[in-house]
Amino acid sequence: VAGGFRHSLAVLSNGMVVAWGSNIAGQLGDNTGTERLVPVPVSGLTGVMAVAAGQAHSLALKIDETVWAWGHNAYGQLGNAPGGMPASPIPVKVSGLTDVKAVAAGGGHSLALKSDGSVWAWGYNYYGQLGDTTPTNRFVPVMVGGLTGAVAIAAGEYHSLALKADPPELIPVIPIAPIPYTPPPAT
Repeated sequence: VAGGFRHSLAVLSNGMVVAWGSNIAGQLGDNTGTERLVPVPVSGLTGVMAVAAGQAHSLALKIDETVWAWGHNAYGQLGNAPGGMPASPIPVKVSGLTDVKAVAAGGGHSLALKSDGSVWAWGYNYYGQLGDTTPTNRFVPVMVGGLTGAVAIAAGEYHSLALKADPPELIPVIPIAPIPYTPPPAT
């Protein structure tokens, strides 16, 4: 199961995916823009072993180790076309990725962990969350430089994480200085 900003996904035991919630950008993958209060099947998607939900896009990892995406695509988070494309209400194959073992979805970016321990990222990159040392959005996956041996990934709204196993070490894809907390004035 996965929860996005206002939508949810689940993989069924038969490898199909169901989705429910907001569908303003087609993130439910049912070829409509209709909000759903109960789970509906994602169109044409079978053989799925994992899902991830972003703010308004969704990802699926199939048993053939390919990645499929649907929903919002203003920043390239579907990873299937140079220059991007409009939102897709049905799953489209992410370009150039094979041998993937895990996926993660952030606010407007996506991540894939390949079997060789490399991490690939695409989509929104204003804060450097793709780990490619630029603030440039990427419309197809790019490899996170200088990161090898990852065993797990995670994505937040504007940041990404990878876990290395040997030795165990949590690596932020892009280090961001903490913002000091200032309490509001007493009333």
